[in-house]
Amino acid sequence: MITGRDIIYLSSIEWNFLWQGHQEIALRLAGAGNRVLYVENTGVRSPGVHDAGRVALRLKRWAGVLNSEGVREVAPNIYVCSPVVLPPFGPRWRREANRRFFLPVILRTAAKLGLRDPMIWTYLPNDTTLELIRIQRKRGSRGLVYYCVADFTQLTPYVEQLEATETELVANCDVVFTSCMELNRKFQPLNQNCHVFPFGVNLDAFPCNGSNAFRTVQPNGHGKPSHQVTRSDSIADLPKPVIGYVGGMHRHVDFGLVKEMAIRRPDWSWVCVGALQAALGDLAGLPNVHLTGERPHAELANYVREFDVCIVPYVNSAYTATVVPTKINEYLALGKPVVSTALPPVCEFNNEHKVLITTDARPDSFLEAIAEALAMPRDEETRLRRRRVAELGDWGARFNKMSKLISESLDGAEAADAIDSGIAVGVGR
Repeated sequence: MITGRDIIYLSSIEWNFLWQGHQEIALRLAGAGNRVLYVENTGVRSPGVHDAGRVALRLKRWAGVLNSEGVREVAPNIYVCSPVVLPPFGPRWRREANRRFFLPVILRTAAKLGLRDPMIWTYLPNDTTLELIRIQRKRGSRGLVYYCVADFTQLTPYVEQLEATETELVANCDVVFTSCMELNRKFQPLNQNCHVFPFGVNLDAFPCNGSNAFRTVQPNGHGKPSHQVTRSDSIADLPKPVIGYVGGMHRHVDFGLVKEMAIRRPDWSWVCVGALQAALGDLAGLPNVHLTGERPHAELANYVREFDVCIVPYVNSAYTATVVPTKINEYLALGKPVVSTALPPVCEFNNEHKVLITTDARPDSFLEAIAEALAMPRDEETRLRRRRVAELGDWGARFNKMSKLISESLDGAEAADAIDSGIAVGVGR
């Protein structure tokens, strides 16, 4: 178990945004007796119009912590830094500005917290991350972990630059974790200490037999058309069946597919629980589509319990070919039937466990799969079988395995350094 370490934790998401593996691991690192400086997302691309809200929030948080030396404590031993940073890659002046202004913010924050020889755990392979690693290694820091949960070449126009920085990052890591086999195969030639760890599930947050004390859907703050579920309406009061989705409403969701299915099944209720990250088009205007906006992670189980079928309607693309949706294990933890588009990692998961229904991203095929899911048994044994599959992805057990791999790697490196040092001393005599 990693313990007693100081860790600079370079996340690819903000602390309060779409709770997933980044925050789960940070909490467990802190709980194991480490101090974690959680650096919020510095990205791999330039922000677009749809990112305006998040950029404004970043500026607000940055301004809000100026009086607290640029950092806020969000949990015991977890300190969040919200640096204002220019997009990575791009012109030389931009890289130089980040080197002069962004990196010193992190380094000064680490110094003020008294972090000593911090290990670096990163989710980002950008040039700014690489520069920080170089500086820290010159200062004698040991320990570098890269957890790759996406094919970032699909998210940036600077593909060649990203591939170069990611190659250097992976080659210099003590341990590399990936979310799927395809990414693992990509990095194995560069680093033999590569391991597959798909994002897991916090089973305590998704108790299979928990009561649903919170039954109402809150307004999302983006207007209240007549079809939108409000504080006074409960999901339980919506027409059945309820087909539900939990997660970001981003460009990887096939909004056209969901819209067409909702049109073809006007008597079904379609509930989407998640932050609005892309234009929804006509989907938002359908009377049987109910949008809640982003909800606290602690409340998600209460929504999912009201779903008759849970869906993952992702676009099948080069990016989603390496995506393992966190929501699948969350759905299964509550014993719910799940229908997903046939993404390669999802199909690999289902080939092993045979607990999902995967289908083409066509309305007729997806609707047939939902109908099949609705006809499935609702008995306790069926629910528990799904729960048992989710338990295989329990974050507690998964983190322990990851921690052990890191400890073994760092212990081996330190032992090798000690041997080299002894040899050098012997030669000197």
